[in-house]
Amino acid sequence: MIIKVSKENIIDSAKVYMESWKDSHKDICSSEFIEKHDSEYMVNYLLNKIQNGYKLYIDYFERKPVGIVGINPADEEICLLYILPEEQGKGFGSELLEFALKKCKNPYITVLDSNKKAIDFYLKRGFIPSENQPESNKEKHIFERKYVYQNKNM
Repeated sequence: MIIKVSKENIIDSAKVYMESWKDSHKDICSSEFIEKHDSEYMVNYLLNKIQNGYKLYIDYFERKPVGIVGINPADEEICLLYILPEEQGKGFGSELLEFALKKCKNPYITVLDSNKKAIDFYLKRGFIPSENQPESNKEKHIFERKYVYQNKNM
């Protein structure tokens, strides 16, 4: 069941985001940086996104939170698609992505170049690299790539 993130489920949403984000970034960020991203940090981060107009959604399966997704209505970026590590490969990511795609006309995503698992996921679902790429943060060794949605029949 996918519902909007609210005050009632912000803790669940932050937990999913925190666990999933830490898992996906463990090989590219220092342990000190990862540890700064605790529950309180993630709650504040998600609340800030909501205050800035982002639409955030959480997916529950059998009353357990399993994933989140966000949409920036200003430019239709689909963001914050995270699934708990132990729930990956069960279709929740596809379900949340399809949900988000239905709310956008010209969606795109940005993915770290080092996140091969996510890149494969998006390529298989109709995203292709954009001609317009964001500028990489060479100081932090962070290289993101923008992907635009081409396949209207997911």
